[in-house]
Amino acid sequence: MPHGKLLLMTPGPTLVDFETLLAMAKPTVNHVSPEFDEIHREAVDMLRRVFGTRGGVVILPGSGTSAMELALRSVVKPGSRVLVLRAGYFGGYLEKGVRALGGEPVVAEAQLGSGFTAGDLDRLLERNRDVAAVALQHVDTSTSVANPIKELAETARRWGIPLVVDGVASVGGMEVRMDDWGVDVCFTGSQKALGVPPGLGLVAYSESFTGEVEARGQWSLYFSLPDLLREMESTKNYYITPAVNLVYALRESLKTILAEGLEERYKRHKVMAEAVRESLKALGINLVAREGFQADTVTAAYLPGGVEWPSLYREMRARGVEIAGGLGELKGRIFRIGHMGQVGYNELVATIAALERSLKALGVDVKLGQGLTALQETLAKHYL
Repeated sequence: MPHGKLLLMTPGPTLVDFETLLAMAKPTVNHVSPEFDEIHREAVDMLRRVFGTRGGVVILPGSGTSAMELALRSVVKPGSRVLVLRAGYFGGYLEKGVRALGGEPVVAEAQLGSGFTAGDLDRLLERNRDVAAVALQHVDTSTSVANPIKELAETARRWGIPLVVDGVASVGGMEVRMDDWGVDVCFTGSQKALGVPPGLGLVAYSESFTGEVEARGQWSLYFSLPDLLREMESTKNYYITPAVNLVYALRESLKTILAEGLEERYKRHKVMAEAVRESLKALGINLVAREGFQADTVTAAYLPGGVEWPSLYREMRARGVEIAGGLGELKGRIFRIGHMGQVGYNELVATIAALERSLKALGVDVKLGQGLTALQETLAKHYL
């Protein structure tokens, strides 16, 4: 392993820049102090801009799964029927979450590599008029499928049914406009496109939904949204202890994100995704997600014939790059490259170069530089 360190190109956790890491090294302060209250409020305000909402936002110590549970508690009560649109392995988490809360998941599964259109949702709601909510992934990292959230939200709004979106692999890397599109609840984790170490769950509510959500949900001791929202107004309204140093990091990363500009950031992610896809296709590697449903934050691709995942993983790590394997039904059949958050164009070049050499070492008939050429030509096409 060169120099004893790896280039992290997984779909999460992702690269964290030095400024964000250094922010965590600041002394821990009292979580109800005026100093931290200001830092926390700044982070909440910046998160509203990233989520595209003027509604409530919660910063929760925990993983993305904790954020998922709080989001689901906002719409699920015992006996509630919830339409779950599953486009990959992590759609199963939503299904389990609904069931764990005493709800009844009504699961619709997309064909492998595809997501759901507005027409699909229309037909499903026609057949399931009594559902209390719709829940789905914006991006399912297991397949790199991206659902067209704007169109789906417009459909759910027309039916008057709340929409819960898993934005774990999209928020901060792909456009989300909760208030404008009609997304009622959206959640993410700190370790993906926001470029912060793992440990924070983040849940946002649209402006129109925030006022009614307290009466809709079922709350527990930890997942008490009314108490959490009051703490988000001011940490002096102490309810649970914030992850102080991670909030330092979150604020620093959000400052970086907004300094880049959201539109520029989304454009960068779109270009990176296109460049990775073109480089893999040039190497004769088939993609999992079909055209029209491809994410800008992660790319999943089938292993070439004769290549086993443990071998590719070993060869990539030997060349200083960490990528991810498959999950669920795709375990052992695919590999995944994350390209979100603080990942830039140079990291893509290093990753594809290492992939070419790794495949060559495993006996795959690839021409060194073929994938790199396609990647470079894609970047040049965008004047980069």
